[in-house]
Amino acid sequence: MKVLISIVIGLLVVGCATIPVEELTPEEKKVVGEYESIYNGKTYKRVFLENGIVEWYVNGKKRAEYKLEIVNGEISAAFGSEYKDIYRINTDRSITHIAYIDNGEREDFPKEEQVTYKRIK
Repeated sequence: MKVLISIVIGLLVVGCATIPVEELTPEEKKVVGEYESIYNGKTYKRVFLENGIVEWYVNGKKRAEYKLEIVNGEISAAFGSEYKDIYRINTDRSITHIAYIDNGEREDFPKEEQVTYKRIK
């Protein structure tokens, strides 16, 4: 009986778990907007929304959504729990894709492979 009660409580907790819409921090609000880069003949766009979601577009077609966080002064756009894109916030309000984290391992891009997105809105 105790095992059954534990299982039922566990299912209720998991069933009630939703991702709450959280208020963005002032630092996160600074990056809300649209950013674009043309790289290898394709137009890449990142749209940072006020609800903390980052939309990713390639040639105008939406490819994915990420969760926005700012960690240690860098933008972390989390896709699921194991993959994150990392961006640097530049003084001219552009952002540069500098690294990614996959399964907890960070991989920094060499300078020549970093892509900068200009703020367009």
